[in-house]
Amino acid sequence: MEQHLFGNKLIGQFLGVDDEERAQAEEEARVAGKIKFAVNASFIVNFCLFGIQLYAAISTGSLALFATAADAFMDLVSSFVMLITSWLAARPSIYKYPVGQTRIETIGVILFCALMTTVAVQLLIESARTLGTGKTESGELHLIPIIFVCVAIFSKASLMLYCMTYRKYPSVHVFFIDHRNDIAVNSFGLIMSVVGDKFIWYLDPIGAICIALLILFSWISNAFEQIWLLVGKAAPQEFVAKLIYMSITHDDQISMVETCRAYHAGQKYYVEVDIVMDEQTSLKISHDVAQSLQRKIEGLGDVERAFVHVDYECEHNIHEEHKPLYDRKF
Repeated sequence: MEQHLFGNKLIGQFLGVDDEERAQAEEEARVAGKIKFAVNASFIVNFCLFGIQLYAAISTGSLALFATAADAFMDLVSSFVMLITSWLAARPSIYKYPVGQTRIETIGVILFCALMTTVAVQLLIESARTLGTGKTESGELHLIPIIFVCVAIFSKASLMLYCMTYRKYPSVHVFFIDHRNDIAVNSFGLIMSVVGDKFIWYLDPIGAICIALLILFSWISNAFEQIWLLVGKAAPQEFVAKLIYMSITHDDQISMVETCRAYHAGQKYYVEVDIVMDEQTSLKISHDVAQSLQRKIEGLGDVERAFVHVDYECEHNIHEEHKPLYDRKF
């Protein structure tokens, strides 16, 4: 009974999937200006925040503020990396890279993860060295750097509230999460720096260690996630079920869906669908049905490429169509 209800729920979600995709595209076009403002304003605030954090860290020698400056630098450089990789991906060379260069975005994220892991490890080493050598003389934490950092945090909070309104759009959602995390990290770093300067000196390097560990673990996990996307991680079953429903309801001449695969090739999916049609169907009709289905699947926002294969029976072993991947003898 539960499986029946679950199946009905999935079918209810798939009905009108074309209208859903079209409505989503129209909605994104309608709010494109507001999304662009959120992205540009977030980039400007990240740039200003890095300058403020770097000034405060250098003027005081606070390791906790150096850690928050590293976090701000991470946001800034990630924006540049994503901008460059997106620019490269949008300019494909059909002869050198026949299927485009979109996977360079995933590679860019992995390279950036390696960079920030190195920065985090260096912060851990410096903080541990400070704890080992004991309290050292550093610049006094003046009121002006504190005010600057508080202004930056307030700006982040304002942008977070603005981005919250449009967080259903992927580009804005990334900045919403970024602002939310930065508010917590920068507030924690400022508190640890002030308390370490005025009361308990070792709280400053301890705060730096906590922030560095947060940077380290978050980017290592992000790197592994991106690596699995390049390896070819399978799509969720719900998405595969959506593809099957789209295929079987695409045309009355499709008698069944023999095989349906979806897997990552970077950020988006590659889809392989084998459909069965009557053996008396003309080549022209089978070609047109398969091509229109292929275009329909490629119209989904999460799909980069789709391949539709037409067969006339389903009695054969589907694993014989390609060379075996899992039965190799070593």
